[in-house]
Amino acid sequence: MTPTSSTTDSVSAAVLEAAEAVPLDDSVIPEKPKSTKGQFLWTVGFAFAMVAVQLGQGILLVRLLGPEGRGEYATAVLYVQMLLYVGLMGGLEVICRYAAAEETKSHSESQNRLRRSALWLGITTGIVTTTIVIVLNLVALPESKQGLWPIAMICSLSLIGQHVMLIMTAVDRGSGEFSKYNTRRFIAAAAFPLLLLIAALVTDVGVMTAGILMVVASLISMGTCIIGVPHPIRGQRELRTKKLLLESRPYGLSMLVTDLFERLDLLLVMWLAPFIEQGFYASMVPAVYPLTVIPNTLGLFLFNAGANTDRQLKTSDVHRILGTSIAIQAVTTIMFMLVIGPLVLILYGQDFQPAIIFALWLAPVSAIKGVLQGLDSYLKGRGRPLAPIKARGFAMLVMMATTWLLFPSMGTLSIAAAALSGQVVCLIWLSAIVYADVYQQSQNSQVEGV
Repeated sequence: MTPTSSTTDSVSAAVLEAAEAVPLDDSVIPEKPKSTKGQFLWTVGFAFAMVAVQLGQGILLVRLLGPEGRGEYATAVLYVQMLLYVGLMGGLEVICRYAAAEETKSHSESQNRLRRSALWLGITTGIVTTTIVIVLNLVALPESKQGLWPIAMICSLSLIGQHVMLIMTAVDRGSGEFSKYNTRRFIAAAAFPLLLLIAALVTDVGVMTAGILMVVASLISMGTCIIGVPHPIRGQRELRTKKLLLESRPYGLSMLVTDLFERLDLLLVMWLAPFIEQGFYASMVPAVYPLTVIPNTLGLFLFNAGANTDRQLKTSDVHRILGTSIAIQAVTTIMFMLVIGPLVLILYGQDFQPAIIFALWLAPVSAIKGVLQGLDSYLKGRGRPLAPIKARGFAMLVMMATTWLLFPSMGTLSIAAAALSGQVVCLIWLSAIVYADVYQQSQNSQVEGV
């Protein structure tokens, strides 16, 4: 379902020219593209590789745990997933913006100091978020699912390692070192499914074992980012954690609303659906994730384009980027919906045939979500993380109202329909915000040029 090279060039040309990404580091991957378009395609390739790994992880979990066990695992990790990015408190974007500064990109010691700052920030946000998740698992699980709290507690311990990995790789992303960024993220993505596979070869894997392996995988991810940083704990830092937390507040609020919106359907499923239907729904979420890859990866460059004060996107650039992204998403979604049924039966087994209907509804949800992530990245790069909050708040109200209206007749499927309605509302609203921002920039440039 990958687009042709000509189509990809048309969607990426304007933003890649604006981004002016830094050449990649020879020490990480010997053969790499030098051009910005090459970096985009290189990053897309890595993103698809990560998706393949995550799909393998999803298939392993389904095969090892079965429909009901998959539902139990989904419950155990739900609050971890919901607060993974929210708990970063905006630190990822702040570190990314500091890394994009020319003096940081051009000096390795400045990068090392920033990496140490990112490490301490990740440890801090990880500890705080872990504590919150533990409390939520104690007091905010449905009564019928409260017996899973010991497993949920174990899963919550993975947050520290995941936070450190996410915030430290923001240094690579902001400085344009996408070879390092891709490599570290790929190792982080591959650690858990690889551990699952090894465990499956030597023992029976249950939900508890999967939770323990999730924590071990997070430690591997963290170690991948710390290796190569001299004196990571005691070395000099570029910025103190308190300063970073203060600066990150607008981004943290934006991420709170964004992630709550994107995972509201999973929260509704946990509270309204039995384990087996929750397992069907949760197993299809990673299955449709490939539809987000291209526009989501484009968002990495859109962030840099928004943060670049030397070049500005034009309205015609937005026409081309947004129009081509939507066209690609429409074509790939149709193709996906034609093949997903047989693929589910082959990869997941006959027991998951009832899950196919969820995949058909969630496919357009995922496709639109990818476009929204790209638009959101641009606004964050522009220093406007709070701009989409009203749109997402209204979209959540639309989702809850849709679920309330349709649940008596459609059951759990109404939640997927509600997710689609919310994504459509957000796409229209965020597109308008981006167009208005680009237009305002052009007006300001004309005034300054007079």
